Amino acid sequence: MALRRQLELIRSVADPADVRVLVVLCDDRPVIVGRNFQDRYPDADLTVLSKVRARPEGRPFGLVQFSSDQAVVRALAALPPPDLVVDLRSGRPDDVRATFRRAFLALADGGRYITRQEPRTPADRGDLVDDVRDLVARKGIPTPQRRSLSTALDLGLVQALAGVAIEDGFLVLRKSGEHVMKLGADETRTALAARGVEQRVIARVPAERRTSASSVWSSDPVLAAERLSPTIDVGELVCTVYEDVLCAPRQVAVVERLLLPTSYFLPGRASRRTRGMSYFGSDYSALPPSDAEPEPLPGTYYHLDNQIAGHYGHVITHDLSKLWAWDAARAAYPDVKVLISPGVETGEVPRYTYELLEAFGIGRERVHVITGPVRAERLITATQAFQQPKFLSPVARDVWARVSEGLLPRAGRGTLPERVFVARRAGSRRQCLNSDEVERRFRRAGFVTVYPEDLSLPDQVRLFSSVPVVAGYAGSGLINTVFSSGPATRIVLASKSYWATNEYHIAAVYGGDVHYFWCDPVPSDGLPGRAQDDPRLGSSEPENQPAAGGRFHADFVFDMERDGPALDKLLLSLEAPARQP
Repeated sequence: MALRRQLELIRSVADPADVRVLVVLCDDRPVIVGRNFQDRYPDADLTVLSKVRARPEGRPFGLVQFSSDQAVVRALAALPPPDLVVDLRSGRPDDVRATFRRAFLALADGGRYITRQEPRTPADRGDLVDDVRDLVARKGIPTPQRRSLSTALDLGLVQALAGVAIEDGFLVLRKSGEHVMKLGADETRTALAARGVEQRVIARVPAERRTSASSVWSSDPVLAAERLSPTIDVGELVCTVYEDVLCAPRQVAVVERLLLPTSYFLPGRASRRTRGMSYFGSDYSALPPSDAEPEPLPGTYYHLDNQIAGHYGHVITHDLSKLWAWDAARAAYPDVKVLISPGVETGEVPRYTYELLEAFGIGRERVHVITGPVRAERLITATQAFQQPKFLSPVARDVWARVSEGLLPRAGRGTLPERVFVARRAGSRRQCLNSDEVERRFRRAGFVTVYPEDLSLPDQVRLFSSVPVVAGYAGSGLINTVFSSGPATRIVLASKSYWATNEYHIAAVYGGDVHYFWCDPVPSDGLPGRAQDDPRLGSSEPENQPAAGGRFHADFVFDMERDGPALDKLLLSLEAPARQP
């Protein structure tokens, strides 16, 4: 079909008066295609995407060469939400299908997506029409069944697909709802710059490659090689000021429909999961529906929120580690306040969050708690200095040291043990199923069992800043070793399925020696087995399930026959603890 004829058909279903932003994908001749579309949509902001290179100089429309669907996503992120996307490519139904899946949710609410129908596609391959039929069919399936059959992206497409028509060989799809686009940190900054968004950097810590300050022993050399690298690439940390930011509870910060990098509590994860929003895959999420407009929030705020708000381990490692730039923010904006949200289950900010912030030097009068969407006049974001499982920047140590200095004066003065085993109470996740036997072994070696939650924060800090030998189960309890005053011996018992290596990264900065005993996870059938899931490499869990679910939190068993002798040898090698009076 001739281009002019195609354009007349497209114009008949997409009124130029309704199209402010227009994107066209074509095989070749992008300049000719652009001129023809501009003639029929003279008031639209037009961008033509093509596989071939074309010079944009002097053109009244944008020309972008793309080589992948990710490049299409990046191009769309640099534009306001399109009212119309037209894919003119022919003879490549697989490419058209793939692009639709990556691009449809970028449309504005009520926008249209138009593409050719491929009548000669072999029956065993199918085309986009077949995909759309499947999506429409899923709308009529009960929600639980639809979720079990769909990826997160499928769920988003089903929800957003508001209209389907075939007009003279063209498939016309109408979109409903607004979606937020998600990119990597550098890609987000590039897209925002293209949108004209000011991003003022007020503090920066360069990237560096560090050698671990700790020696490492591992019961499983393969896991050690995968997870405990002696050299660590620490990413760049940036503190940036944004204006007019949509914020919502559980770490949501959006500018021009782009999710800011501060919104991820695991920034290195390609899945880019968002617990404070509806998750539709790595490229898109959506805010929960609400009839109310975001509350205006005048002033300047330092984003310290978390997707798992109020969780002690996340407050320590994720939230506090963002405070490396607080002093720079105070210098630039003396009245700045911290922005957080309450715990999901309790609806309240835990007392220890306020106590930790006060110890750092941030009083309650500087803490603003949000319970719904707000539009902040100015938001300051700082890169998370502890990015599990990638790196821990040494600047976080200065933050934790400052918290320690604020808490220690209120700690008790009793005698401290020289060896502690950080235990975990029944009912917690990641239970060691033979913990009684494990902890007996440690008590015979002079270890005192402690439950950190039974101690006040000042006493926790005093204990972990002083004790030279710490053992326990990997998790929030051992995260208290961030309050160490120097090198220490750390003995970690962790499930092989628990890929977080907080204790190693802490040791790598503070020094000393760390010993890892990897335990077999126990799946729901109760039989120990090797874990297969590592979220860094891709999980076997359904895409629409929470990242922290499944085997990550599996219970485990310490294999006494396999690892008991090595543990006994280690415990015997420790210097005898001083006798307590």
